Amino acid sequence: MAIVEGIGPLNVYFITNWRVRKGLRLFGRLFLLLLAGLLLFGVSSPLKPFLHRLPGVVAGYSYSLPTSFWQGVLEAGLPTLVLEAGQESHPPQPGLLLPAVRVLNPDLVRFLTAEEEHYPLPEGQESPPPPPADLAGVEQGGRHPVVAIYNTHNAEGYAPSDGADRFPGKNASISLVAAALAQALAEDYGVPVVRSDTIHDYPDFSQAYANSEKTVRRLLAEYPSIQIVLDIHRDAGLKEPPVAYINDQKVAQILIVVGSDARLEHPHWRQNEAFARRLAAKMDELYPGLSRGVRVQEGRYNQHLHPRALLLEIGSSNNTLDQAEKAAQLLARVVAEVLRELQRENPLSP
Repeated sequence: MAIVEGIGPLNVYFITNWRVRKGLRLFGRLFLLLLAGLLLFGVSSPLKPFLHRLPGVVAGYSYSLPTSFWQGVLEAGLPTLVLEAGQESHPPQPGLLLPAVRVLNPDLVRFLTAEEEHYPLPEGQESPPPPPADLAGVEQGGRHPVVAIYNTHNAEGYAPSDGADRFPGKNASISLVAAALAQALAEDYGVPVVRSDTIHDYPDFSQAYANSEKTVRRLLAEYPSIQIVLDIHRDAGLKEPPVAYINDQKVAQILIVVGSDARLEHPHWRQNEAFARRLAAKMDELYPGLSRGVRVQEGRYNQHLHPRALLLEIGSSNNTLDQAEKAAQLLARVVAEVLRELQRENPLSP
């Protein structure tokens, strides 16, 4: 945080398109680096007459500049930002150049360095601090993730692509589908995500849901900001792979499974069902044919832990991995739009 004497905080609104943020961030950093060098370490003689006409620039260094000057500088160098001076004031701190900056709604607004916080980390960036010991296997996607993603049956694969449909003891292709969903949510739609790749179905497959329940409980305890919990699977036993043609591409269809209270106590399963049907309706609206509908079954599938927890079957064992990953990328938009609608209507308290 940087403060200048007599100037209050600035509010920052992020208004850029996510797809161009890398180039804009690099441009902004180079611009500010050049500006800092010019102001702090002196400038070449051809530029001095020009800079001396600017407010606050004297003999190659700066003193307390008016807010309007810095607003112009930052808006020129970082065109993705709009700055607004606040009414609050800060104690004088001579020698510092900029007012305090406040980011409005930091859980939902992603700004130029957001990739350093959200899963997955782009190649070449520093990794965040390691997770706590009891969250081993969890990819942390920011301080306040709103979507949690995991796989109860990690061994599930897609036979046409993998050569087999199960790989006991490993994170098979289903984990890649979960990763594709997490990546699309974070990178394309600005939704903070946390994803666990903890293996739950090995060595005892019958304990898979008991094991994944522990993971979900830990995630919810560690991140009370979570508003949606998704367990990613693929179906099995279908004679033909469930596919749809969307945007001239062949993609796997998605079945939403909701647990009930038929066997065990599950007081809010109707809330899960309502959320599932809303998600399916949004799929039908955005991508007709993507959804295979909603199926209510007798198990709980960890959905008793959260009123917006769902099990998603993305394709079947006889789909290809590519078809499933394409479906996951489409699903990301569906989840993001439903999430934003819900937040506008009545946010779910963590």
